Amino acid sequence: MADAKELEKIELAEEYFRRYFEMENAVTVNEENMEYLKTYIHDDQYVTKNFNMMDQTQRGAIITAVTTVVMLLLMGVATNWLIAGALAIGTIVVGVIVVLRLNKYRLDVAKKEQHEVNEGIREQIVLLEERKVQLERQKDDYYKALGKRVDVPLDYMKNVSQIKKFMTDGEADTVEDAIAMYEQSMLMQQMSDIMKASKVKEEEPKKSDRERFGDPLKIIKENKRKRRKEKKAKK
Repeated sequence: MADAKELEKIELAEEYFRRYFEMENAVTVNEENMEYLKTYIHDDQYVTKNFNMMDQTQRGAIITAVTTVVMLLLMGVATNWLIAGALAIGTIVVGVIVVLRLNKYRLDVAKKEQHEVNEGIREQIVLLEERKVQLERQKDDYYKALGKRVDVPLDYMKNVSQIKKFMTDGEADTVEDAIAMYEQSMLMQQMSDIMKASKVKEEEPKKSDRERFGDPLKIIKENKRKRRKEKKAKK
């Protein structure tokens, strides 16, 4: 088992690295928040497309027309059909004009509301951009100071738990020994990967040769069949 002071060193490094990763994550989350807010910013063209003014107008005009026709048909029964028809046409035209103006007003209101939303979103994004600068500066300053606070190389921040395991398992007595063992294990892994890669490269030409020249055993079998057929033919 490693010395208590050495274990304290690695645990301290582990804690410092954890704080750094929290700062790193804060920068990422802040960036994601900005990208998310941008999805709420839309131009007038987007508002108009989603408002669908044509459908709104048609729907309003149909409702107006149906209501007017029913009402004036009832009037026509009681009075004069010609007058009722003229009134119906006039009322429908006026109704369509009113619906158009109403929808235009509603679209203008929707655009205005979107402009206000855009302005509010941009204000939030500006604050997040200022926060991004602060977070990145804080993270960078903390990173620069880490080298003086811990005995583990900063390149191994994500591997500190593996280094610590060499100590808790009793394989290393000091942080320095644990780092050396970790580096050795990485080197062995790299050597293993190189050997596997070279083995694959050695096998590739065999497959390639078979594809290029064909299967010789298959060719031999085909030649035997041809000879048998030739012998039978001579008999």
